[in-house]
Amino acid sequence: MADDNKEFDGIRYRIETKSPTVFRVLLSVLVIWGVCFMAYYLFGGWSSEGEFARKKLARQGQLANQSNEGGTPATAPLKEGKREDFRILGKKEFAERCASCHGTDARGGIGPDLTRKEFKFGKTDTSVTESITEGRPGGMPAFKNDLSREKIEGLTQYILSL
Repeated sequence: MADDNKEFDGIRYRIETKSPTVFRVLLSVLVIWGVCFMAYYLFGGWSSEGEFARKKLARQGQLANQSNEGGTPATAPLKEGKREDFRILGKKEFAERCASCHGTDARGGIGPDLTRKEFKFGKTDTSVTESITEGRPGGMPAFKNDLSREKIEGLTQYILSL
């Protein structure tokens, strides 16, 4: 057993017969936790598909309640209130939500120029409101779940005033 007492670069070689107690305890805890985790998720009936289905049903229920209560914005513009008040509200919302794509002056960027005389989908109250609420193919997101009716009407009035 001459190999037991060799020294390499000042490091003395020792043969350990057992690992340190701390490592054995940590390994045991990790194995126990792993078994419990697998038992809970694999044998407990949980699945990501089931969780997604529950969340989807809850969201559909929320949307159904909103539409029954009239909480979702309609595509027809509001007629109540003063147009100038809506324009002021719309200008603020435009700066927060729309300027990143359409530019701060609404002359385009990622999104199209909103100062043109005609829009691709029409430049009427109804068509602009529908574009904001439902979105358009090619990158315009829908904001019907994010904005109130007043904010959508404000954006519509502001965009039509450009």
